[in-house]
Amino acid sequence: MCYVRGQKRDFDAWQDAVDGEGGWSYESMWRAFIEQEKNDTFHNEHHGVDGTLAVQMPKGINELNQYCLKAFQEFGLPYNPDYNGATQIGVSPVQSNIENKRRCSAVVAHLRRHLDSGRVSLLTNTTVTRVIFENDQAVGVEVSNGSAKRSISAKQVVLSAGAVHSPKILMHSGIGPKKHLEDFGINVRVDSPGVGDNLHDHPIIPLSAYVTGNLGYQKVAQGLGTIKAGVQYILTKDGPASGNGIETVSYWDPLNLEGEPTVQCYHVPIISQDGLTPTGSRAGITFELVVLQPKSRGWVRLASSDPTEMPLINPNFIGHEFDLKVAVESVKSMRDVMAQKSLAPVIDEEVSPGPAVQTDEQIAEWVKRIATTMWHPVGTCRMGNDAGAVVDAHLRVRGVSNLRVIDASIMPNITSGNTNAPTQALALHAAKLLVADHFSRRTLEVDRLPSHPRSRLSHREYTGVARPVKLLASEDHRDGRYRRTDREGHRDSSIVQPWAVASGRTR
Repeated sequence: MCYVRGQKRDFDAWQDAVDGEGGWSYESMWRAFIEQEKNDTFHNEHHGVDGTLAVQMPKGINELNQYCLKAFQEFGLPYNPDYNGATQIGVSPVQSNIENKRRCSAVVAHLRRHLDSGRVSLLTNTTVTRVIFENDQAVGVEVSNGSAKRSISAKQVVLSAGAVHSPKILMHSGIGPKKHLEDFGINVRVDSPGVGDNLHDHPIIPLSAYVTGNLGYQKVAQGLGTIKAGVQYILTKDGPASGNGIETVSYWDPLNLEGEPTVQCYHVPIISQDGLTPTGSRAGITFELVVLQPKSRGWVRLASSDPTEMPLINPNFIGHEFDLKVAVESVKSMRDVMAQKSLAPVIDEEVSPGPAVQTDEQIAEWVKRIATTMWHPVGTCRMGNDAGAVVDAHLRVRGVSNLRVIDASIMPNITSGNTNAPTQALALHAAKLLVADHFSRRTLEVDRLPSHPRSRLSHREYTGVARPVKLLASEDHRDGRYRRTDREGHRDSSIVQPWAVASGRTR
């Protein structure tokens, strides 16, 4: 639920990938963020207040995180009250999608009001197995509820199954690497070698330490403490359970503190092996070091011709020397922060990697062993104009008609921070492109479209939807049971549909 837009260079790289088409520049995406946002703190040119996606600052910062704020400033980072403002550089309070002490998910912000309108049908326990074509035109999808299959017709088919399942559906529909499809006996409709490639994610390196006393949320996050926090929340809508649980964050380049950040670090006031789950009863802190612009690339491939079987995933974390260099330098920087006068007195003992790991080589080996997913997979149906691109600047699947992909899989490169907010902004921008194409059947300037459904156009004119639409939700997707390769499988947080953005597993 952390609200992070990213950096200007992220979106300008998207625009470059499509040679300036489609309006994917930072300026265009900035307008999408502003339109969606309902910020309760910042009322300036960097933020929106009239949208439906609530954003708020923490209502309080625990003592341990206050020490972190001071220590990072002593280390040399500026205090930055708003990393979604003029610059990302600095140490900051975390901005979260919370309103009235509850998470403001994409379901709450965008979907629920339309479910009540009768214009949208949501099918649960239903899996899309393939896209149905007549010649090279998509005319619907085949779905299964586990016991029976049926077809749903559509004038436009939009896949929003995320960076794992969107390429999987395309491949089962005959769109993907030719030889790979032929190996499973799938008829090749379009030889698209980029489908399933370009998988990348933010690798996380959790550095942890014990702290003195009962600082942080270690006792609150497990056992009886969790029950007490839950009761407090139910009775008063207050206490630790009423917030994000992660209250401060820092962004920096460990090789140049004045440069654009290459590292994100959440200061999690529990001790944890994976950066999320509390380990033991002793109080501690985990610094979630995240490589913001990883160059490593993995892949998604079919495991069989059975569309109900989960795909193979190779995330290839820390597979590029750039990622390893950034990770190693971030660990060294973090140790410098822990040695600052505001934090050193409360750091009792470094747990992971521990005092035995000192040289760059030792740190590198530890990083390669422990790096794991931040649940931000993107890129497997990337947009572009080159032969390896899966979709064009309007997110239309190349080689067929009436089929688009709208989710984080279309990102040519990952954004610098949590992908939840950029994926929602991406979806809004894509919807405007779809509307433009619907009305004109040719490329229009996106800025000519209305900026909000409450404009002078009716809702039907704004959305371009001529009849009720269906959203498909799958238990398999929500459970995130993906096949392992050499590392733990991804749980896909890049999905636009409600089951992903509403899940507590996405961040």
